Amino acid sequence: MKRLLLTLLCAVALFGQESVSRVVQLKNIHADSVSAVLHVLSANKVHWKGDANIRVIALNGPPELVEAIEAAIKKLDVPAPAAKNIELTFHMLLASPQGESPATAPELAGVAQQLRNVFGLKSVRVLETAVLRGRESNGGLTTGIMASPGKVDAPATYLLGYDRAYVSTSEKGAKVQIDKLRFNARLPWAIGSGSGVQFSESSINTDIDIREGQKVVVGKSGIDNASQSIFLVVTAKVVD
Repeated sequence: MKRLLLTLLCAVALFGQESVSRVVQLKNIHADSVSAVLHVLSANKVHWKGDANIRVIALNGPPELVEAIEAAIKKLDVPAPAAKNIELTFHMLLASPQGESPATAPELAGVAQQLRNVFGLKSVRVLETAVLRGRESNGGLTTGIMASPGKVDAPATYLLGYDRAYVSTSEKGAKVQIDKLRFNARLPWAIGSGSGVQFSESSINTDIDIREGQKVVVGKSGIDNASQSIFLVVTAKVVD
């Protein structure tokens, strides 16, 4: 390594006598990641050469320019921001224009009232709540069993997943972007007098942006001829 550093310094020292030579050690980034910046800042007055293997950049040129470029490199040579963890809470609601609603959890009371007002629904009940926690820029997937929407002795199953989730911040707070969110449910129904069971599929697929702490109704899927529907409600939280 010492021989390589001496070679770099000797090489750049040949570019001129009215100059200084300096080697900048990189800690967090590779030399090739700042090559475009060095090309602009050098203005053809500072000669530089980087080595990606040992993470160094050798500079040679006018003292004031070399110092300015070294300061710029150090500003860029910082650790990458740690990926945030995202916690997504999914509420699977069954809604119908007939019947009475059971008691609704306080955190979902506003959503239930919104469904009644917008869609003219009377009965809104929670089939299942699922929590999925993952790292920013990654995807997530979970499966489970939820309450059956019909009066049948067979489980209903669901799959929840997404391809990517990203976090952005502004003066209004954090916002989570979820790419290719998908919800699939397999629902049992009684056949005829109830002696048999058949299954139907219900799904929601979408991309969404959701502010942290906000409850968003992201989709509706009809499930039978009685105008019953499943609604998927999502809440996002950014956690350490």
